[in-house]
Amino acid sequence: MGNPASVKRKATEKRRKKYEARLGPGVYLPKAEREKVNAAVAEREAADKVRKAAYKVEKAAAATKAKEAKAQEKKV
Repeated sequence: MGNPASVKRKATEKRRKKYEARLGPGVYLPKAEREKVNAAVAEREAADKVRKAAYKVEKAAAATKAKEAKAQEKKV
């Protein structure tokens, strides 16, 4: 049969996960805590965006350098 309190907790957890999957992280929290979570998520997304842009530039520079090296190799 199981512990009724545990069953209720599991149902609540499932519902919370469904809400978060549909509406985003922190949606099931009180407003003050939700704002903190949303700020942290926004900060993380901004950091990821900067990191990805830097990676793109680095990768493009490496590709250009490889092309130049290959062109130099063909000339020699």
